[in-house]
Amino acid sequence: MGVRLVYDDLDLSLDLPGIPAITEAIGMQIERCLIQGGASGFAWRLVGEITNMLDTDLQPPSPQQMTIATLLAKTLNISLPGEVLRYRGCMDEFLERYQPMLDSRYPSFRRHT
Repeated sequence: MGVRLVYDDLDLSLDLPGIPAITEAIGMQIERCLIQGGASGFAWRLVGEITNMLDTDLQPPSPQQMTIATLLAKTLNISLPGEVLRYRGCMDEFLERYQPMLDSRYPSFRRHT
């Protein structure tokens, strides 16, 4: 018995190596979710763990980064691209590009991310 992570939108899958006891426990957990009619709690915990395992640039931006980016966009009258709101790597690039412009207008405001 194996565990496979499947991403239907791009027709991709990744076979996960596993220790038989852990693989069996995962199967039992999924069965519990289906029998009880709600995988909600388990699914959200799983999403949280997967998010934490993503490469740093693919993780969501921090709340502080979001605050600074929103301030930058409003102050400089620039748009905030969707990928900047979704990925920390894009957020870092956005802040590196526009932070100096904000600093030149408001020298007392400094980036702390």
